[in-house]
Amino acid sequence: MFKLAIVLAALAVIRAEDGVSNTYYLYTLENPIEPEILDPTVPFSRYSNFKITDNTVILVHGHQGSVHSDFNTLIKDAIISHQRPHNVIVVDWSSEAGQGYSEARQAVPLVAHHLADFINWLETEARLIRSTLHLVGFNLGAHIVGQAGRRLDQGLGRVGRITGLDPAASRWGSDSGRLADSDAMYVEVIHTDITGPGSNGIGTAIGDINFFVNGGSNQPGCVGHVCNHNRAYEVYAASMSNSELVGYPCSTDLQNTLNRCRGDPLHMGGLVLSKTGSNKYRVNTSGRWPY
Repeated sequence: MFKLAIVLAALAVIRAEDGVSNTYYLYTLENPIEPEILDPTVPFSRYSNFKITDNTVILVHGHQGSVHSDFNTLIKDAIISHQRPHNVIVVDWSSEAGQGYSEARQAVPLVAHHLADFINWLETEARLIRSTLHLVGFNLGAHIVGQAGRRLDQGLGRVGRITGLDPAASRWGSDSGRLADSDAMYVEVIHTDITGPGSNGIGTAIGDINFFVNGGSNQPGCVGHVCNHNRAYEVYAASMSNSELVGYPCSTDLQNTLNRCRGDPLHMGGLVLSKTGSNKYRVNTSGRWPY
């Protein structure tokens, strides 16, 4: 315990020196509205709502986001309302995310480093089982969870699942450290804004399984790229209760574009920790909740 206290104190110094500070908010069935703030510098015994027997989902917002973003609220409420009990932890990195895109992008590795340290703390103090952990990231948050998963895979095994919601494309080429299918035991990516000038999302199938919603762009009911981009977390939240959000496998990009994907359907989103199937799927939706 004394050694752990030294490590936690060192982490606090690192946060102060590099200027990056994440805040972690815990929601459960017992506290779905008012979160507990989890602070690795204090004893874990003070936290009463974290359940060792429940799986844990960690949500990471993107550029210009915060703990109050619709991304967090929609998904957190959907998990708690429609699924078995989970520990839902919302990561707030708004101090860095609220800056210009270039500055926020540069902060991604440090934010991911701190998230990995936090997960290590949960493993030590809360007996978190890494293989049951599910990381969900939107926009830049998708690359944060990818890099955090990569840092954790140091001979101790990978996290169970990562879900990347329309991962940010700008300055995230193939050698950039972007989210990859090796960052967790299972990586699922939902693409919603991949084409046209000013599009936000990566069009490459970077996950184990990739769902291209309505082909990956021009979402029904949307005007502009922001709406298309945000549809990624909206359909993911809807997937908690809508069993008809299914994709059909695509052999080629042309099949996806022409809406000619056929084969065995696979449910998009949700919380199961692993799926098997093809690399690319097309999902057709409506323009209104629950899509």
